[in-house]
Amino acid sequence: MHLKITGSLLASVLLSITGCAGGADDGQASGSLGAQEAAASQCVKKFDGITSCALGGAKVDAVADGLAVSNLKTQKDGVSSGFTQAVKWEQRVAMSLGAQGGYQLSARDGDQVVSTLKVTPGREANTVNMLPTFTGSPGGSAYRMNIYRGGVLQGSSPQPAGLMITFTNWRDFLRWAEMHHHFLNDFDIDGLSTGSAETNVGACVWRLDSEKNTFTVNIDGKSITGDSVEFIETIADGAYPYRHFTGIDTNAIAGEYTIRSESITQPKGVK
Repeated sequence: MHLKITGSLLASVLLSITGCAGGADDGQASGSLGAQEAAASQCVKKFDGITSCALGGAKVDAVADGLAVSNLKTQKDGVSSGFTQAVKWEQRVAMSLGAQGGYQLSARDGDQVVSTLKVTPGREANTVNMLPTFTGSPGGSAYRMNIYRGGVLQGSSPQPAGLMITFTNWRDFLRWAEMHHHFLNDFDIDGLSTGSAETNVGACVWRLDSEKNTFTVNIDGKSITGDSVEFIETIADGAYPYRHFTGIDTNAIAGEYTIRSESITQPKGVK
């Protein structure tokens, strides 16, 4: 399998997650709280094939430039994007997080959350913390972090499961960002290397690109400057890929959050 992704941040940010390894079949569910809350919440069908439901105390409203999500005051508030057997999901969002803000994306198959990416302000000015989690290995999967600049790999390093990464010199990230999120279960990212198909089949991949800004991050004691970060799950022996995904839940604390566009691609043969 291969993975394809494009994107940006601050003027434009791309976050991507691609396919995931795990030990669940299509009918298994482990109880996603977000999915359960969405089932009984306010829902809007603004985008083709996608049902957007408010989570927690949030509200969703169709507006001229997309779908406005408001009242994002706690970590339980947000929006759930539900769809049928998608192999690709894409969403453009404009948001203002603020110093106390942050968000988490959770990819799920049915009620089962298979991978998350949490983004929060760092302790120092212009710093951002990112914590990816993966479920393809017992206790969580390790991952590889790749840093790119202008599409060229600048540095790469393996990371243990559950390690949070701090990025510095990422100016204005929390003040205003226009983000482009992608989710796929296919492993071919244009212009980037994510390793061989043999080592990445079924892996989750999160990616965030900054089109008009750069950041720095420490890799093996060296400060690396980049405009794109990629987190690739290390697949455990015996894991196998999910064939499709059915939702992305976003939980956020933000002053403004507008989904400007959203779309899905279904597996071949599914209509």
